[in-house]
Amino acid sequence: MPSGNTSERSATDRRNFIKLTGATVVAGSLAGCMNNGNGGDGSGDSGGDSGGDSNGATAGDSGGEGDIVIGGLQPYTGPYAQTTQQFVDGLNFRIDEINADGGVLGRNLAFEDRDTQLDPAEATSIATELIEREDAVVLTGSISSDIGLTVAPIAEDNQVPHIPQFVGSSEFLSRESRYNFRMGLAPAPTNARAVSQFIEDQGLQSVGAVIADYSYGRAWEQSINAIFPDDVDVHMEVAPFGEDSFTTYLRSMPEDMELLITASHPPGVFTIYNQLQGLDNVNPDYVIGRSDAKLSADVLGDSVTQGFIAQTQPDPFSDRFAEIGQRFYDETGEWFGVLNAVGYVVGDLISAGIEDAGEANPVSIADSIRNIELDTLFASPIEYTEWGELDNLVQLMVGFEEGTPDYYPDGNLRLTEEFRSEPLPAYDPSSDILS
Repeated sequence: MPSGNTSERSATDRRNFIKLTGATVVAGSLAGCMNNGNGGDGSGDSGGDSGGDSNGATAGDSGGEGDIVIGGLQPYTGPYAQTTQQFVDGLNFRIDEINADGGVLGRNLAFEDRDTQLDPAEATSIATELIEREDAVVLTGSISSDIGLTVAPIAEDNQVPHIPQFVGSSEFLSRESRYNFRMGLAPAPTNARAVSQFIEDQGLQSVGAVIADYSYGRAWEQSINAIFPDDVDVHMEVAPFGEDSFTTYLRSMPEDMELLITASHPPGVFTIYNQLQGLDNVNPDYVIGRSDAKLSADVLGDSVTQGFIAQTQPDPFSDRFAEIGQRFYDETGEWFGVLNAVGYVVGDLISAGIEDAGEANPVSIADSIRNIELDTLFASPIEYTEWGELDNLVQLMVGFEEGTPDYYPDGNLRLTEEFRSEPLPAYDPSSDILS
């Protein structure tokens, strides 16, 4: 039963519930990360002819001999700069491989990207430009609910597939969606199901969670209430999205807490973990954060081996991941991480969709993606519902230990597989889990 500091917006609960702290609603998505990146204007001519839809909007390239353009809406400016740069590095690595092998349908792929600056108005302008002026047949790169929800209707209206990096909002897709496809970040109910399976597998009885007070965090709160086992004591603390001091929330957690969930507060994942290290009376066995294992190790250092778990969709333990990771290291000297892998998978998915469609036509590509079953670097084949939600998704809980990764000899931390979920049902936006 839940306890803690929830709000009146929460559904009435069946467990030990919580008391509330006020908060601020701010949009965002993945764990906060900082770095610099180059937006650039990309390169290459999109080539081919564009076709208009019934509203007169450009619907991409249906033929021709020039490059097939993938449009990128990347937040190179702002807190997700490092996240997006790693995604782009993985995507470009895959595009280079595809082009070196003859391209798709005899044509090269070209990535035309722009910096959205995490601004919905800028994202609107860029998405329209990429479709109408660059003949982009697919859009990718979106991060955060605000950007995802802004670009989604543009993709639907123009009938151009949109595959964001990380948009976890449950409102990103509706039952009527046909041109938007989930990718690197599943919605909260799906992530909560994976954690619930982990709790049952480990036989845990006392669980804490820090909830970010915005739509994605609140969706976690509702999902925990609806999905977690009835016999598990759950204590939730609600904190503002932009909070940087979590000590008070952590001290409110029960002393016997075995698991702390921070994936429900994406921008606070690393800050919470670091501040937890200084508390003697709060010592969970595990801390689950929704983040890239590579980024987690870089930010948290050696302390990451003390119970931090990264919840991921790519499978870093597969032979194919190791093979690609080795090629990536040989070419770049860098560790091939989960964020790189998501970009790589997007490149795989787009090329397979075009190949299957037999033409670089956005409508045909969307139809192909919607009906695809594609083995990639994810722990399960990529397959979609009619409305673009990932179906039968398998998630991993990845831990850390001292050692050298097989495909990154310069590293000093090795990943460990703590748990692999059963296939997770696709979130149905018409369900009442988040009502």
